[in-house]
Amino acid sequence: MTTATEFKSRFNTLATLALAELLPDERASITYSAERSAFMRFNNCKVRQTGTVEQAYLGMKLFRGAKTLSFQLGLSGIQDEDADRVATAIGSTRATMGLLPDDPYQVVPEAADSSDAHYEGSLLPESDIPARILDPAKGLDFTGVYSQGSICRGAANSAGARHWFSTETFLVNYSAWLPNGRAVKSSYAGRTWSDDEYAKRLASTRMALENLGKPEVTLKPGAYRAFVTADALNEVVLFFSWNGLGERALRQGESAYLALREGRESFSPAFGLSQDFSLGVDPAFNEDGELAPEQLILVEGGKLVNTIVSSRTAKQYEIHSNGATGDEGVRSVAIAAGSLAEAQAIKALGTGVFVSNFHYLNWSDVSSARVTGMTRFSCLWVEGGKVVGPIKDMRWDESLYALFGSKLEAVTAERHLIVESLTYEQRLTGGSLLPGILVDGLTFTL
Repeated sequence: MTTATEFKSRFNTLATLALAELLPDERASITYSAERSAFMRFNNCKVRQTGTVEQAYLGMKLFRGAKTLSFQLGLSGIQDEDADRVATAIGSTRATMGLLPDDPYQVVPEAADSSDAHYEGSLLPESDIPARILDPAKGLDFTGVYSQGSICRGAANSAGARHWFSTETFLVNYSAWLPNGRAVKSSYAGRTWSDDEYAKRLASTRMALENLGKPEVTLKPGAYRAFVTADALNEVVLFFSWNGLGERALRQGESAYLALREGRESFSPAFGLSQDFSLGVDPAFNEDGELAPEQLILVEGGKLVNTIVSSRTAKQYEIHSNGATGDEGVRSVAIAAGSLAEAQAIKALGTGVFVSNFHYLNWSDVSSARVTGMTRFSCLWVEGGKVVGPIKDMRWDESLYALFGSKLEAVTAERHLIVESLTYEQRLTGGSLLPGILVDGLTFTL
């Protein structure tokens, strides 16, 4: 079993060897990703598959003159073999670069900072995973995946930067089903496992299933008061990155937040948004070895105070970078807490829709920051502060200026850390710290 410390040693050795391969007129930036993960897939509260995954990749961006070309390699963990493959890849990349056009906005890495961040977790013993995950869920048609372990990222460049990030996280991503086809979907994630906290999540799930057994309520299209949980809000967070708060998108007229930038629109004074790397779910450095501030406030008091700026955009528009990745997405998102007690959410809602999950979200009108999506799973109709029953799935369409602005009534005091669940090729870093929100008038269209 390879530890985070051993992955770090392999990264440092390979980065040093790769940089030593450079010719005098070449520059480079290097990325490294690795994981050692245990996982378990389950359905009907039974184990269907268990195992471990250990893998590592090295990427390199080579700069020569005004030309740039990248490659990525899967690594074997055998140092001499990996070193030979990296040297061969550099030679092949060098030979191909002459075919490329010049890049007028090429940014050769100049950052020379170093950082070393390790977020240690308290995870389950791997032998205990089946019992600790499934025994508390007995009696449920319980389906999903559990994963835990170390995720590592490294970055280095020819200017002298050298960064390392490792974190230990777990994620139970599950749904619990009724015979009528309805389900509750939720997750429990973090760095420190708690049997008590997990039991509370499952108790909430069992209560929600009782509500889903009640007769379905069909709502007519229209605007309804709504409480949107952190799980549902997590699906909306993407829209601060996609046509979002990146400086390049704003400058080129592709951002949904031009009106916010120009002062024609604002969010609620109760809404705050920041990029916060102290959450320990994403590295603060980018692919070129540039280090972002540990915390960058983006929206404060409903006003835009900072944007996400990459070095490429900084060069193009002669402004300062703040260590963004090339796509200028918001990383490690945190939405500011409010004062509404989560336990009082249904009472505060009064009459309206309790939204536990969204899916199939997309922009419906970028220029006005309108997003459309569907309700899903345990979304409930509430009257007089009491649950009546599940609603038939509906499409909604709302401007984020309304959702987080004119219609925002309250934000919960409690926030939940939601860890990235995607595992395309590898467990991904990332996550968000999110509250629930109470809104007066979420617009349902179908």
